[in-house]
Amino acid sequence: MKLSRHKFIRRLLNYYRTHFDIEIPFIILIDGTFAFEALQWKIQIDEQLKAYLETEQIICSTTLCGIGFGAMLILKQYDIVKCNHYPSISAEKCFQQILIKDTTKKYFLASQSLSLREYCHNHRPDLPTMLITHNAINLERPSLNSRSIVEEKKKERTNLSKHESNILKKRKHELNLDQDENNVEKKKKKKHGINPLSMKKKKTMNSINQTVNNKSEKMTRRRTRQLRMSSHLKEHLKELQKTFSIKEFFHKE
Repeated sequence: MKLSRHKFIRRLLNYYRTHFDIEIPFIILIDGTFAFEALQWKIQIDEQLKAYLETEQIICSTTLCGIGFGAMLILKQYDIVKCNHYPSISAEKCFQQILIKDTTKKYFLASQSLSLREYCHNHRPDLPTMLITHNAINLERPSLNSRSIVEEKKKERTNLSKHESNILKKRKHELNLDQDENNVEKKKKKKHGINPLSMKKKKTMNSINQTVNNKSEKMTRRRTRQLRMSSHLKEHLKELQKTFSIKEFFHKE
């Protein structure tokens, strides 16, 4: 199994342990649809459940009604939960009655039936459900009802009870804290002006003229480059200067 899958399972198990007191040994209530799906995929339920839930303390159980409507050879190996249905009824109705009959018992419901899992989510949101998908056993995420119960429990822990709130009110009244709270006025926020540092300064005519003059000076400035001549050219010019002046030389050119 991948590491991410291990983390996901541990989070789910910790969720049910902390909020709904599900403890080891885990009792897995298996119906015929789950056993039949495992038979098709050649899954050994006991071994894969122990590896998946990371514990050897697992009790696989079913009902007599479940054996009658499922893979009998597999289900006969498991512990039987007494349902007292004579004659036997459908496995789904039998499981529904067992889930509601004793709410103190904590099961893992293993079923491929969507209607049975939804029934468990609505009536027993404290129980984890599992099914076989992609040739493997998988735990389902907690239902909306389960999460809402957990949120209510958290609010109850943080909020004060009626008895505590009454004691607190009496204590405030004794210390005259109620009057102090009523007399306290909310401070009004003063309207502040615009931050002068954030405003741009207006440009005056003198500053505009200075910028224009600076630009004109930059335009007029030109770099003068000196001509560089080689030594033999300089000697040649000296010889020409002897016979002609420099002006006459450029005029002829």
